[in-house]
Amino acid sequence: MDVTAEALESTLEQITPHTRPASTDDAVLGAQPRVVVEPESEEQVADILRYANGARLAVIPRGGGSQLGVGNPPRRADIILSMAHMNQLVEHAPHDLTVSAQAGMRLADLQRLLGVSGQWLALDPLLAPAATLGGLISTNASGARRLRYGGVRDQIIGVRVALADGTIARGGGKVVKNVAGYDLPKLYTGALGALGVILSANFRLYPLPNFTATARLEAEDARALAAIVGRILAQPLTPAALDIFSPTAPGAPYTLAARFESGVQEAVETQTRLVSAAPIADTADGAQPRDILSGEDEARFWRDADALWRSPLTAPAANTANIQTTIKASLPLTAVADWLAALETACADGAMLARWRAHAGHGIVFAQVRATPETLAQRIAALRRDAGERRGSLVITELPPALVGAVDPWGAVAALKLMQSLKQRFDPNGILNPGRFVGGI
Repeated sequence: MDVTAEALESTLEQITPHTRPASTDDAVLGAQPRVVVEPESEEQVADILRYANGARLAVIPRGGGSQLGVGNPPRRADIILSMAHMNQLVEHAPHDLTVSAQAGMRLADLQRLLGVSGQWLALDPLLAPAATLGGLISTNASGARRLRYGGVRDQIIGVRVALADGTIARGGGKVVKNVAGYDLPKLYTGALGALGVILSANFRLYPLPNFTATARLEAEDARALAAIVGRILAQPLTPAALDIFSPTAPGAPYTLAARFESGVQEAVETQTRLVSAAPIADTADGAQPRDILSGEDEARFWRDADALWRSPLTAPAANTANIQTTIKASLPLTAVADWLAALETACADGAMLARWRAHAGHGIVFAQVRATPETLAQRIAALRRDAGERRGSLVITELPPALVGAVDPWGAVAALKLMQSLKQRFDPNGILNPGRFVGGI
């Protein structure tokens, strides 16, 4: 249905007063929407979707806007459906270790509220502070401590969504042991808003650890540190994170940070000492213990690591034609070191710069890469082939406009036919994030 901008805005204003014309700042990967709406209730979200579905208008759900670079450019973008006003805590049950919150709530805000009760949602993705729960779920974002606590699919226990036709559906529940109905929480995790708009979610919680410490080790070769990760995982130890960091300057060593958390101080101290001492760290390949961090020193180390990740990747006399993007490789644990070697080989001639952080305990590697668009397209394709040959995969988590059409951000997906059938079932008119998800669905 052909709807004028004036008619579109007028109709949406009858649903919610928080309606305005879209600006160029609201564009999504080059696609310019016409209107931005900010509903205040589930019913308003449902009414907006019901109208859009009937008029065949494309809807782009938006949380904090921190991950709009994920996926393909949408084929159409009529309405930005912002969840900015749906940002409230619904229910916190401290004794049950569960929480319910609206999708527009920022993760950082939720963590502050939970911290008052000595609890937290055990997710620590490398995202901007504006990241919301809905965006976190939709992109299946995870961080270093996924090794200890699992990812979004392990934390989410219930979800409420608005389907494309305006129907409100729910799955899961408010308790950890709940097996009733279809597993909608996991279905919507990582679906990039292509199957429905997340309204709220229920999560399991963990107590904030009373004691924490991080053992740091260094080596001239990342393989040495990857070997130590394997030794740690083979021991009766329970690390919360095992991250390997690329050198911070030419000639600097690689760093392994092994983080341990517990309610018992002795457990933390014992495990960090074991990692810093022989036989785990005393290897013939050159890895050396550096120190054990605790208290403010440890907190500063992880803050600085996160801050460095959010800073631009630059070099002296950098080519002004260069652009930066972020890739995510998901690999078997035994393939991490070899894939990192392939990444460094791709940078050996200086045509591409890279800074990486490997969650080596669970096989996910994030790399920031910078080069000309042509070089990036070629080398990301080669790195994706290398990951595939090692039974892994590679996606682009921030697609620059200059790479649109030059490289698929998702790559080949084995379950594409299943995903296409789900899209047809949940969004037959293709109004939700059209084209952004895998295979252009």
